[in-house]
Amino acid sequence: VDEEHIPKFKIDVKSDNASYKYPDLPKTVQNIYLDLQMTNITGIPEDTYIDIKKASFIIDKDKFNLTAKITELFGNTRVNAHLDGVLNLANLSKAYPISPDMDLSGILNADISSAFDMASIEHNRYENTNTTGKLNLNDFQYNSSDFRNPVHIRTAALTFNPETVTLNEMQGSTGQTDFNAQGTIDNLLGFIFNDEKVEGNFNLASRTFAVNDFMNEEEVNSEGIPNTEEQLKIPSFLDCTIKANAGTVIYDNLSLQDVKGNLRIVDEKAILSNMTSSLFNGSIGFNGEVSTKNEIPTFAMKLGMDQLGIGESFKSLELFKFLAPVASALQGKLNSDIELSGSLNNDFTPNLKSISGKVLAELLSTQINADQAKVLSALGNKLNFIELDKLDLKGLKTALSFEDGTVKVKPFTIKYEDISIKVDGSHTFDRQMNYVATFDVPAKYLGTEVNSLIAKIDEKELENLTIPVAANIAGNYASPEVTTDLTSGVKNLTTKLIDIQKQKLINKGKDKAGALLGDILTAKTTDKDSTTVPQQEQTNDAVKDVLGGILSGTKQTQDSVVQDKDTSSTAKKDPVKDAAKSILGGLLGGKKKRDTSKTENDSIN
Repeated sequence: VDEEHIPKFKIDVKSDNASYKYPDLPKTVQNIYLDLQMTNITGIPEDTYIDIKKASFIIDKDKFNLTAKITELFGNTRVNAHLDGVLNLANLSKAYPISPDMDLSGILNADISSAFDMASIEHNRYENTNTTGKLNLNDFQYNSSDFRNPVHIRTAALTFNPETVTLNEMQGSTGQTDFNAQGTIDNLLGFIFNDEKVEGNFNLASRTFAVNDFMNEEEVNSEGIPNTEEQLKIPSFLDCTIKANAGTVIYDNLSLQDVKGNLRIVDEKAILSNMTSSLFNGSIGFNGEVSTKNEIPTFAMKLGMDQLGIGESFKSLELFKFLAPVASALQGKLNSDIELSGSLNNDFTPNLKSISGKVLAELLSTQINADQAKVLSALGNKLNFIELDKLDLKGLKTALSFEDGTVKVKPFTIKYEDISIKVDGSHTFDRQMNYVATFDVPAKYLGTEVNSLIAKIDEKELENLTIPVAANIAGNYASPEVTTDLTSGVKNLTTKLIDIQKQKLINKGKDKAGALLGDILTAKTTDKDSTTVPQQEQTNDAVKDVLGGILSGTKQTQDSVVQDKDTSSTAKKDPVKDAAKSILGGLLGGKKKRDTSKTENDSIN
């Protein structure tokens, strides 16, 4: 014996028809046969080997057999083993104390031979290993912290080859999910001995596949403090590609039909590619990924939607409920392209305040029920010249962008009969609105007084006369606040009427009318020579007579002969103010005489 040698030895271990039972466990391990030798005939530690000529036992009615030879026990250990038998896995924990984490049940039927050395496994040289045989599982159930629900395998058949394990068949379920899979598994020995990832390629068919069934729960947060909420994690030991075909896929409260595509699970990330599905009587295509590797899970996705039902989309898709304040009032079809990214809550729902992205949407056949959206009802109550239920949104294309919880709408224009409506603004994911809808309203909708004024002017230019009416929309979805501003519209109309009357005077050949009306429009007065005052006053009176009669509805008769006036009194009069007063009196004065209080409906009747 020295530093390089140990004593030579040979140890024989034999048992014949032995048995044992743990007092606190119900099952007995019996008919134990063991013929084992541990030998070293050279004194060199690496030459120590174990020869298991026979090892067998029976638990209940199940028999298990093993033979093996393990050489170079203190060096590069080499194993050559064969096992066969039938074993009820549930009886293991009833006969032998095992870790609670290994909660197994099912019938295992195995006939496997394996030969490998530990150095090859440790250095991933699996081509130096050789495992062959068959393994069948029936009614297998596995509980693990890596899965949210127990995994039940009704039947599974594996064939072991030197390079891969072929999954000939596996039918099972977990949670709401059922699955039928075939494929290949690589690196099984690395997973068993080195805690490495299981690699595989599978074809998966499922009637119902619930994504959350494959997420586990963590009971502590990143600081090691217990969590009261569930935190889902994608298993870290999986590295596999799945070509999937499912009748129904459930994600959160979303139910996708006829799903086809590819799923890659790797590095605590689920990557979806070339996915297609039927949804809400339309179709979608999407690519995306979910990652739970970091402390806060993240997601990114691209969705293409074709002919989707609007009502179902905004009712069932939680995100869509926050994209449009009027969504609940719409029925019909839409096409849309959506890009999203952000973080996820512990239950894998999007953290809305973290989302950024953009949306392009086109409305196809669309109906509106304004009573279903409070913002539309409030708007309709303010503008009695429009029936929002009759809006035609067919063909409308809109673009949205969102970041940090705010949705911004690219300005768009829609038509209601002969009224153009431009919409611009934004809202937040907590449903606070900041919008402006500008209605380009023909004058004919502004009430009897304005229409009477237009009829008296009797000009073609007035046929297409419109004024902008701005509706400011604030508040939240549940309690919208709508205010309108007709002041800018009235001012615009006043200016246009003055321009039209100016052209009428010019067409009559009055040379000084242009200068006079220029003074009216610019509110400018200049001192004139006393010899011209009587003629200018005549023109002022004529203009005032015409505009005053049109705007006030009162016909005035005056002597065609201009009476002499005192120069000092002429200087005190301002023809610009008189004309403007007459114009504004016709537009605004009649309204105030009827009702000096603020009316609920912003309209002129």
